[in-house]
Amino acid sequence: MRSALVLFVLLATATAARADVHEVKAGKVSVDLPKKWAVDTKDDVIRAVSPDNQVAWVLVVVDTPEVKAALTRLEGELYSAVQGLRWIDSTKKKKIHTLPSTIVQGVGVSARATQLDVLVVVSGPTPAKKGIIMFAAVEHDKLAANNKTIMAAFNSLKPTK
Repeated sequence: MRSALVLFVLLATATAARADVHEVKAGKVSVDLPKKWAVDTKDDVIRAVSPDNQVAWVLVVVDTPEVKAALTRLEGELYSAVQGLRWIDSTKKKKIHTLPSTIVQGVGVSARATQLDVLVVVSGPTPAKKGIIMFAAVEHDKLAANNKTIMAAFNSLKPTK
């Protein structure tokens, strides 16, 4: 029993030590991102990149949680960075810590002619009556190695006060 408790405490502290909480005040939400990632947090946007530059991750606050409007805005934002962006998967609906969310997957090509996977989550309305777009771009052959971390960041979205 004691060894199980010690193991639980070690695992719990190891997990807690791997992520930092980042809040976007305009959306009244927070996310947990890996400690080793370079993160830039503003009132309405979080930009992050993994230490090996394999994952680019962004959260942005928008006026509406409507999926079609969010994807159209995202396409406009990514136009110069991701060529040939297209959505390949049907949308999946789920709740992330009480926030209605929709998951969409896409593909495109980077400026370096590398195939990219683009993972998107549109959530809301938040406590601030806003929408949230979270997206991650990763080279196709690096997705399997990074998918768990990306999804953990998406699934850490929480409303704040």
